[in-house]
Amino acid sequence: MPHPASNPVIPLNRPEILESDIELVVDTLRRGTLSVGPCLLEFEQLVAERTRRSFGIGVSSGAIAIEIALRALGIGPGDEVLVPAFGYSGMPNSVLNVGARPVFVDVDPMSLNMDPESAAKRIGKKTKAMLAALTFGNPAQFPELIALCSRMEIPMVENASEALGTTYGADNAGRWGRVACLGFWSNRQVTTGEGGMLVTHDDTLAAACRALRHQGRVDRMSFSGQPRDIGAILEHIAIGGYDARMTESAAALGCGQIRRLDSTIERRQAVATAYVRRLAANPDILLPTIPEGSSVSWANFVIRLSTRYTCDDRDAIIGVLHRQDIGAANYYPATSLLPQVRAVMGTEPGQFPVAESAAARTIALPFFNNMTEEEVNIVCDVLEMALNRTGGTHRA
Repeated sequence: MPHPASNPVIPLNRPEILESDIELVVDTLRRGTLSVGPCLLEFEQLVAERTRRSFGIGVSSGAIAIEIALRALGIGPGDEVLVPAFGYSGMPNSVLNVGARPVFVDVDPMSLNMDPESAAKRIGKKTKAMLAALTFGNPAQFPELIALCSRMEIPMVENASEALGTTYGADNAGRWGRVACLGFWSNRQVTTGEGGMLVTHDDTLAAACRALRHQGRVDRMSFSGQPRDIGAILEHIAIGGYDARMTESAAALGCGQIRRLDSTIERRQAVATAYVRRLAANPDILLPTIPEGSSVSWANFVIRLSTRYTCDDRDAIIGVLHRQDIGAANYYPATSLLPQVRAVMGTEPGQFPVAESAAARTIALPFFNNMTEEEVNIVCDVLEMALNRTGGTHRA
């Protein structure tokens, strides 16, 4: 049933910002150090510790983190990078931005992560890296993917943007790749509004990432030995880079958020459990599948419709949710069919059937820390009404 008009809007996401977070941000403004200050260093250390890595490098977005990782690994024109055929558009974009060619790999039909067998068949002489994502935070297939990278002697760039806090056996998100990339957008377990981070064990790679985020600059102390906080540096531009530093205020917010990550994950798990309990009996909905022995930190909650429903049906269902003041979205796309990709790569529909089928039927439902069971039930009521109204009488 549609929810009554007296009920509030239920957004797709609602970041939790506490008064203590606000105080941390305001403190940075009072101090006057707005870039590359102590909050950034602290946040980098906290994220590195959480992912059990030696180095963290804070940047302005998750997308630029991926591009910097590729550049730091020396990837450029003439190189090829394996990319999942379903997922975040920033992955193929980053590969194209460094002048390399994305080689698309179809995904596992349950987890929607890169399929290891398909990946093995796509590796060629020009393959210089694998860019693999924990789709919706799911770690399935990652032990097999990293084993493949090790066997073929190619580095993995791990897109763990949605997976901070996810574990799988003795491993955790952020530890599989030679370098891992995180994002802190507003729907994440830890948000800084915008912002991202690279984490790695490799000191040489970390130094390259730090230089790349700051116009390729390597800072040196002045001959007088004066500290950096008075601007006493000698600027040395070592390589071409980006203006991609994370701000102090963003890092301050991140420090507050990551300190309560365990509590955040526990609450998000409760919301995910409420959705599963409510929707598990519906044969037209495929719920997230989590591998045994793993714990997912839940950046979002994304369902798939059965093959009775077409892409147009899915979009109509999202429209019904929107008209009832409920947030919903159709992510992610089939990356091989993005217009900018097709213009360069000449990819066509039908090449990656699992990815394309998933992209036509996914719906991201409202999901956030303090979402109530009543709100979950309202969303599910409207979703089920829309499913029945749409009917799903046509197959794609």
